[in-house]
Amino acid sequence: MAEAKLGPVITDNGNFVVDADFGFIEDPEGLDAALRTIPGVLETGLFIGYTDTAYIGTAEGVKRLEK
Repeated sequence: MAEAKLGPVITDNGNFVVDADFGFIEDPEGLDAALRTIPGVLETGLFIGYTDTAYIGTAEGVKRLEK
């Protein structure tokens, strides 16, 4: 449910947005493939293969992760 809204988060196209925490993902490609086999799943948010470097904001500061 969306905070400060009545009901769930829905996209402009009428799709529900589901936020899930899987913890540390050992096999992101496998999880992405498995989620995409579920009818109705349009995107996973894992962004596989988009970049070789990521900057992650943490309580300790910014961490740089490289492939």
